[in-house]
Amino acid sequence: MLLASAAGALGEERVVDWCARLILGQERSDDPDLAWLGGTEDWAPYWRRVWGARGLLYVWDDGALEAIAAALADEHWRVREMGLKVVRAHGLSGLTGETAELREDTNARVRAAAERALAAMS
Repeated sequence: MLLASAAGALGEERVVDWCARLILGQERSDDPDLAWLGGTEDWAPYWRRVWGARGLLYVWDDGALEAIAAALADEHWRVREMGLKVVRAHGLSGLTGETAELREDTNARVRAAAERALAAMS
């Protein structure tokens, strides 16, 4: 997987930080190339946030918790859904309230992801 290679080459801490900043819209000029996530510079902003969250499925540190909380409140459903997958994968019980609220999301895929995340935490 590309992200495992990125973590090996760049260091896991740097990759986690980068993924979190992608979610938060805080990209920097010295960030790794989006190709590490399979992306390109012409990606729509929400895809950067989705793939930043997706990266956190594979590399994780609790310092990224704020970014995942932001993902759960994102305007785009794909970002919320991926954030919920991260909550589920890492058992982020500190986000139980935010996760529970997403059971009422306007998007069916987000609602289903919220249910799965909550079930995994219980």
